[in-house]
Amino acid sequence: MAKKYGAALYSLAKEEGAAEDIMRDMKSVTALFEENSGYAKILDSPRIKKGEITDILTHDFSGRVHIYTLNFLRLLCEKRMAHRIGECFKEYESRYNADNNIRIVKVTTAKPLSKPNEDKLIKKLEMKTGGRVVLKKRTDEKCLGGIIIETDGVRIDMGIKTELENLKKELIQN
Repeated sequence: MAKKYGAALYSLAKEEGAAEDIMRDMKSVTALFEENSGYAKILDSPRIKKGEITDILTHDFSGRVHIYTLNFLRLLCEKRMAHRIGECFKEYESRYNADNNIRIVKVTTAKPLSKPNEDKLIKKLEMKTGGRVVLKKRTDEKCLGGIIIETDGVRIDMGIKTELENLKKELIQN
């Protein structure tokens, strides 16, 4: 159900020329809900009347988000689905990215990438993909060094740990 809601919101936003504004809203609203997990629980609570929930949303978001975003939040709360905002956003983001030739690339490194290295990586990936690239960066000390890149179900593992494991396998076989 959440996917359908996210798809419907994107369809409306695109039709009305508000897709980018609502994309920004959905990112910030979803982050807010993730940081404050109790907020969604309050909004989904059957103890709180729907009129009160509307008042809470109006107070918290009116003038801060696009009217479609606010109405979408009201709809989710009416259906007691505020806790599913993240799923709705994923569907919205997926459709937005597809329409705007944006690729999400997950990058794992042992230490955070420097800004120059990040920019260089983005340029290379954009040349290879022919579209805009947005990095979702993650650090993992187990990576030891090197980089692991994942996008569209493809994983390129250039981590030192993997290279050492491959070398070990090769040595054992010979």
